Amino acid sequence: MPISFKKFRFFYRFFTALVSRYYPQILIGIAVGAASFLILPKLPRIVIFRPTSTFAVIGRYTTSNLPIFIQRLASLGLTTIDESGLPSTGLAQSWEATDSGKTYIFTLQPNIYWQDGKPLKSEDIKYNFKDASVSYPDPAHLKIILPDPYSPLPAVISTPVFKPNFIGTGSYKIVSIKKNGPYIDSLVLNPVDPRSRSPKLKYYFFPTESLVRLSYKLGLTGTILDISEPQELAKWANTDVIRVTHKDRYVAVFFNTQSPDFSSTAGKNLRLALAYAIDKSRWPNDDRAYGPISPLSWAYNSDTKKYEFDLDRARSLFSKLDEKPDSLTITTVPAYLEAAENIKSDWESLGIEVNISVSPDIPQDFSALLVAQAIPSDPDQYYFWHSTQPGNLTSLKNPRIDKLLEDGRKTQDLSARAGIYKDFQRYLAEEIPAIFLFHPHSYTITRH
Repeated sequence: MPISFKKFRFFYRFFTALVSRYYPQILIGIAVGAASFLILPKLPRIVIFRPTSTFAVIGRYTTSNLPIFIQRLASLGLTTIDESGLPSTGLAQSWEATDSGKTYIFTLQPNIYWQDGKPLKSEDIKYNFKDASVSYPDPAHLKIILPDPYSPLPAVISTPVFKPNFIGTGSYKIVSIKKNGPYIDSLVLNPVDPRSRSPKLKYYFFPTESLVRLSYKLGLTGTILDISEPQELAKWANTDVIRVTHKDRYVAVFFNTQSPDFSSTAGKNLRLALAYAIDKSRWPNDDRAYGPISPLSWAYNSDTKKYEFDLDRARSLFSKLDEKPDSLTITTVPAYLEAAENIKSDWESLGIEVNISVSPDIPQDFSALLVAQAIPSDPDQYYFWHSTQPGNLTSLKNPRIDKLLEDGRKTQDLSARAGIYKDFQRYLAEEIPAIFLFHPHSYTITRH
């Protein structure tokens, strides 16, 4: 039915009166509505609720030795390292070695920016090498000149680099560090991209595992990293426990090869008997270590002697010794006391009195030392086994092994290097300066 003229006039007058009385409020409403129409679709990209993931880390750290996994979240090195230890591109897109491996020239990736928005330039990257010089031919190139050929250099410079105040090139930025004296109490990282939905990361640092467990129980932290045993937390509700084997480190019995008991041919035969006497079935096959190079490495030799448990052979070798030691002492750290007790029992089956000495630090003088050793990402083992090096715990003096270690760090060809290090592992196993036991494991505990 059509609207009559009288009704139309009524509604017109009513609308006109309403607008004239409330026009400021109406205008504001229209403006708010228009702004909402334009802005609201964009709000999910502008205002993002960012949860915080909290982690407990065991250890004392300072701003000069942050955990490497945190450094890698915040920045890159000139190179990166894959699981096998091979260097790949990082801040550098390529590099070349000249002058028989004494000069390296790195070409930087284009369009890389620091977290302060400034473009990456070669002169931003600073190294304090003791025996090398660093120069910057232009903003895109960095040159390192060494006194001697050094093939592990591309792996060495995988350590992330920063500008002052921890300005890096990674996807996360360190935004807060709280310290107690020289040591870090907590550290916070935020995603660099404000549109990222990744969580904020907060790490708490504790000197002991008991304090780490307490932080989890109190709800201060939601994840515990790298703890030796979960203990009662393994039975907690809403808790996941993951066991991780660390192939980048190993536990071994290191012999002092210059001590009266272990020097000379008789000492080597004693080391051989002790190697066969240890029951290595205590450790899962996946945890077993057979040498100082990671089984994941491109240079790993799987064909070295394994010295599996053989008590009859151990007793036969021991019985043939002209001079048998009256006693032996195993020195270890608290973390490996249980393993030391098991080895003590195994060696006593040969008729030797065995003592255990527990020390928080590695002593200068020892007969047999049970500790863990970190494995470098590059197979270069010069520092740990060359007769001239302070890192040679066993005081090993073997000219053939020395020569292999010298050649390994000078050779540029990858296949030739692999052959050198496979020979090194074979000869080291035959020399038995150490009994390689297992790769240690730890646990990650997460609340869900």
